[in-house]
Amino acid sequence: MSVRLQTCVLAALLAACSSLPTTGDGVVELRVEIPADLTLEPGENRALSARAFDRTGAEVTTAIVWETPDTTLSVDPATGVVTGIASSGTGRVQASTGTLHSNLIIFTLTAPVTTSP
Repeated sequence: MSVRLQTCVLAALLAACSSLPTTGDGVVELRVEIPADLTLEPGENRALSARAFDRTGAEVTTAIVWETPDTTLSVDPATGVVTGIASSGTGRVQASTGTLHSNLIIFTLTAPVTTSP
């Protein structure tokens, strides 16, 4: 491939990226690390983490807020620590920064396992 053609392809790709929606901080993507175990008992915790990236793929330092629309679990808005409340059902958690939101992370709530002596 000629240098000129490579330059044109790169310019087209960069132009396409320029129309991505961004937040005020230039964030176009949130990458959430999802734990392997998405089950919670009442009182049990799971820590979530997320990172924000701009359209060039560089990580952006910005506040990420965690929230849930459900009452089966709670989430600390600043730290992303999720705590089980209910002993059955599901609970959803989402990360956001500005107007950008991650996909919902769905937890399954279970009753504690009791063993008899």
